[in-house]
Amino acid sequence: MTEHDREVIACGYVGLTAPDLSAWRSFGTEGLGLQVAGDAAGGEDALLLRMDERAWRIAVLPGPGGLAFSGWEVRDAPALERLAERLAKAGADPRADDALAARRGVAELLCCMDPSGNQLEFFHGARISSAAFVSPTGASFVTSAAGPGDLGFGHIVISYAEIGSALEFFFGTLGFRHSDIIMLAGDPWHFAHVNPRHHSLALGPGPRSSALEHIMLEVTDLDVVGRSFDYFTDSPFALSTTIGKHTNDLMVSFYVKAPGGFEVEYGCHGRLIDDATWTTAMYDSASFWGHRNVG
Repeated sequence: MTEHDREVIACGYVGLTAPDLSAWRSFGTEGLGLQVAGDAAGGEDALLLRMDERAWRIAVLPGPGGLAFSGWEVRDAPALERLAERLAKAGADPRADDALAARRGVAELLCCMDPSGNQLEFFHGARISSAAFVSPTGASFVTSAAGPGDLGFGHIVISYAEIGSALEFFFGTLGFRHSDIIMLAGDPWHFAHVNPRHHSLALGPGPRSSALEHIMLEVTDLDVVGRSFDYFTDSPFALSTTIGKHTNDLMVSFYVKAPGGFEVEYGCHGRLIDDATWTTAMYDSASFWGHRNVG
């Protein structure tokens, strides 16, 4: 697969479900430093959250708790057209949806399902807000690299019962690049990048058809991570781990249970990949230190 065939360049946004949007509002603003978006179209009854100049990056909708959709960005209309052709050849049944594009605030959008039925949205032309992003906690989020290009909102980690089909879809059909593998309880977890961020997606085996394990948000300052950890230590929201440092992406982070059951990883100093020199590796542990279970 050539660079021309790798249309996906970032995980631009994510949609989540949660049974209590008011709890997520406090969790997202007071704990994570996200800003409630008042100028973006995301659908009825959705809590929309900003983390940079884009109109929104995270949508939380009423539901049981989990992944509602993920939005994968391409450069432009020709790239979206090429991707649609390749998805169609793979039998993924991509469909353009102008009404959904309007609700998401993007120029064009097409939808399909991954092999386990998770909704994927491929888009270009994300809306930029004229209002400045102002974090309630003073957080500055890593969504772009030093050079041109967007790194996306962070990353998503998903488990699949049929992991082989998922690997073929993301690495084969979509052309995601392998970052590395971590062996967890004897099972390989695969980390994939689509831009210099170490990974935008990680996937591994699980007992259910598919489940959202966690999303990651990266900030620029360790002090912001520490203050967030202190907030959650004293809040009604349950911490999952202590602060630690990951082996593969070098992220210094902690995990907290979000309203809805899945986890949010909150960290800083994540590794960037240069495809010209990168070599994949396999790790026998997820962390150098820390990330000890809490509770």
